[in-house]
Amino acid sequence: MIHKVHFGKRVGIARRRLGISQAELAERLNVTPQAVSKWECGSAIPDVELLLALSHLFGTTVNDLLEDADPIAEMNIGGEYADGVHYFVPRAEDPRRQDFADALRREGWIGKNWRASQEVRAHPFLPIGRRIAMRGGLILEIGAGPGGGFMPFVLRADPNAEIVVSDLSPAVVEEWRRFLDAETGSPNLWFAACDFTALPFPDNSFSIVSDAGGVANCIGDRRKALREICRVLRPDGLFVTYSGFISRDTLDAIPDAARVKLRAEFPEAFEDLHEETVLAVFRRVDSEAIVGWDTDHDESGFAARCRELDVHLSWTGYVRYCYKS
Repeated sequence: MIHKVHFGKRVGIARRRLGISQAELAERLNVTPQAVSKWECGSAIPDVELLLALSHLFGTTVNDLLEDADPIAEMNIGGEYADGVHYFVPRAEDPRRQDFADALRREGWIGKNWRASQEVRAHPFLPIGRRIAMRGGLILEIGAGPGGGFMPFVLRADPNAEIVVSDLSPAVVEEWRRFLDAETGSPNLWFAACDFTALPFPDNSFSIVSDAGGVANCIGDRRKALREICRVLRPDGLFVTYSGFISRDTLDAIPDAARVKLRAEFPEAFEDLHEETVLAVFRRVDSEAIVGWDTDHDESGFAARCRELDVHLSWTGYVRYCYKS
């Protein structure tokens, strides 16, 4: 089945790469600018002769113009595929996360977070998104969560970026697939529900792996997750990761009972991942401190628990650029 909107997006991308306008493309093909506009809007597909002319002009094939590519399917790694999502975990949500999944859908977290990311004038993730987009290649966003990680900011910098959006929660991935298909119609987005402590992808599959807090909140062995990330990166690949941690001085200032409970329930909140990242055999790690967060203005489970305990905490955020070779 041909996806007209995706076809139109591909034509628009190829045209802009040539540096020509819709009117100039129409002139080269001896059609009206209105016809080109209809193609790019996804309301029409040209006849066979024009498709051949477009393929020659863009240096591609008719099939590549018409058919949706799927790099995950091309990896031939199995899993289950349904409604635009590749599943490498059970399709049914883990019962322990069902309340979260229900709230995600009921309250429209995906749409709210997307709009906030696209409308805000200044956000610490904006320059990171631009840097990821400028590097290019196939990107794996892990632990996307309801906020999407760095993905919304990468797409803000380059709407045509090629991204695999992934999360352990099938509900998160499904909701991002539905929303982004309607919002952007991009043919360069793919979706996978998977556990990133055991990534299903082959070695050397991605140019970039991006992570805005996924590893810090990993369910399972974080060291294993970091090694998996390194494994699926290409030899010249880059891992961009954001995490924050609470300093020992800040922790020591809160009441003993609250400190004991928080350490027991959220040990990852008090750990810096730098050493673990280095241990994952990245050749070089560049760290930059960016704006931190506080528990009074955060919607995480950790922040909610702090409010229950009448504790206010703040932590420093770091973005790290980890080079494989």
